[in-house]
Amino acid sequence: MANTLSISTTQKQNLNLSLKLWLPMLQTSIQDLESYLTNLSYENPFLEVKKPKEFYNNFTSNGTSGEFIESLAFYTNSLNDKLSEQIEDDTLFPTPNSKKVALEILCDIDENGYFDGDIEKIADTCNVYKEYVESIRQRFSRLEPSGVGALNIEESFLFQLDSMDKDIDDELYNFTKKIIKDIAHIDKYATHHRFNDAKDIIKYFNNPPAIDYINDNVQVIPDFFVEINEDIDIRINNSYYPDIKVKNPFNTKNENIKEKLKEAKDLVNLLNLRKATLYKIVLIIVEKQISFFVGGELKPFSMQEIATELGFAESTISRAVSNKYIECNLGTFPLKFFFTNAVDKDLSSSQIKSYIKSLVDYENKDEPLTDETILEFIEEKFGLKMVRRTITKYRKILDIPSSKERKKLYKVENL
Repeated sequence: MANTLSISTTQKQNLNLSLKLWLPMLQTSIQDLESYLTNLSYENPFLEVKKPKEFYNNFTSNGTSGEFIESLAFYTNSLNDKLSEQIEDDTLFPTPNSKKVALEILCDIDENGYFDGDIEKIADTCNVYKEYVESIRQRFSRLEPSGVGALNIEESFLFQLDSMDKDIDDELYNFTKKIIKDIAHIDKYATHHRFNDAKDIIKYFNNPPAIDYINDNVQVIPDFFVEINEDIDIRINNSYYPDIKVKNPFNTKNENIKEKLKEAKDLVNLLNLRKATLYKIVLIIVEKQISFFVGGELKPFSMQEIATELGFAESTISRAVSNKYIECNLGTFPLKFFFTNAVDKDLSSSQIKSYIKSLVDYENKDEPLTDETILEFIEEKFGLKMVRRTITKYRKILDIPSSKERKKLYKVENL
């Protein structure tokens, strides 16, 4: 086994670190870690942050000097940064409770700007009613970029409609709102005398809401390298971990200075705790999903299992795995990829999806399999009872058209 990092109960207790420092560092991606710490160093005279030597060696060997200089100079706020700043503002979230719930919701905002979390779980985590969580989510309609925090495109457009600076009359507002709620059938409103006005409004909405923060050219940098041979070898990608240290630690009775000095020392410890926590999470994931790494399928696995084993809240694990990746011989995968729901005992939804895909790959192109037929195959193979709508849901997740649509596509292929 490679050198391991352990997380002791004493270590966690002795650190006694505030959530304000710990959780953001845990959640920050490896690409943004150096920038995050550098920003903190601007306000702390005792904290020194430098890029590691491995970073320079790694970068100059893989890119031109021009690319290297550009990478050092160019940094823009992420969607998470933008929303975090607004949540800290007391205008929309004036109480500690509202901020806490808002930050939990932020953890479940995907890269497109949509909310994909569980309201009830957040309510349990924050010890509040689910109605309160939903009311806080609704306040996201007043944040920038407009439309974030919505459940889907329709709600995102409604958020954006309500936050428009442009004044529109009640008739146009109500008609635009009606179209948005039935956006899939927008053509049926084409004869309405305000249709073009409504369409002009809708076409300027962001879709998805966080489109300005999506960069398709961003290089995915793995946090860990995993090799499975006779043993499990997990290596941290130290090339992107900044070197931080406490400088000029002189004795003083000034409470403000002492506080900054303690914060600098805490941040050094936090960086090591971040490594240790993520290492332990990755180790548990690899051990649990070892069958995947040797060519098999993913097994049922939840974040709650890791949370229980490490003694953290499930929301903390969710923050930890967000925007984190591992590289193995099968490719590079986000940590969230390895969590899959159980369909029945040791059978995961991932296995069902894989089987559906294999059935469609080898189906008779003259008579494609219907969802009902696929359901019969699954029930016979795995010995369980499911409903057809579940098969339809999995098929859509896999981006597989319906049997009728596939039949048309197969005919086109043969032309």
